[in-house]
Amino acid sequence: MNKNEICGAVMAALFVAGDAVEVSAFAELLGMDTDELDILLQEVMEEQKNREEGLILVRLGDKIQLCTNPKYAGYIKELLAPDEHTSLSKSVLETLSIVAYKQPVTRSEIDEIRGVRSNYAVTTLVEKGLIRVVGRKDVLGRPSLFATTDEFLRHFGISSLEELPKIDFEELEKDSLE
Repeated sequence: MNKNEICGAVMAALFVAGDAVEVSAFAELLGMDTDELDILLQEVMEEQKNREEGLILVRLGDKIQLCTNPKYAGYIKELLAPDEHTSLSKSVLETLSIVAYKQPVTRSEIDEIRGVRSNYAVTTLVEKGLIRVVGRKDVLGRPSLFATTDEFLRHFGISSLEELPKIDFEELEKDSLE
């Protein structure tokens, strides 16, 4: 194998591994002496610095890892920054509806209504500022009580919770039991 093939194999394997891998493991895989591979990897790392590549090899003790070049951190941060106006998934909207109509409500009450765990949805809604903790329920464990926020009203273009469509929960429960 030539230098480019060795570098390609190492980088491809590191990309898939997603974590640091011992240089000795690569040496064994490629049928090379560890010191010989180490020298070659050092050369590659130096070349990557000079070419200002986006992905670089980084030495971590006796391991090597594929990383993004710190020079481009600003671009990555800007590209992957969360969009505050992204749409809400069905499960998150379902959880938000439960909070809006049943508030104040605990996470376990939400889970019971939905029939599945709502940790992700509740966390997402808190992060987006659509719901918040408004107190603690007076039961064992004192779980947090969640309610909607003013941001919820702005997000849906309403001025108060009274503007939400009316729902007959007793009727819904009867229909779901039949």
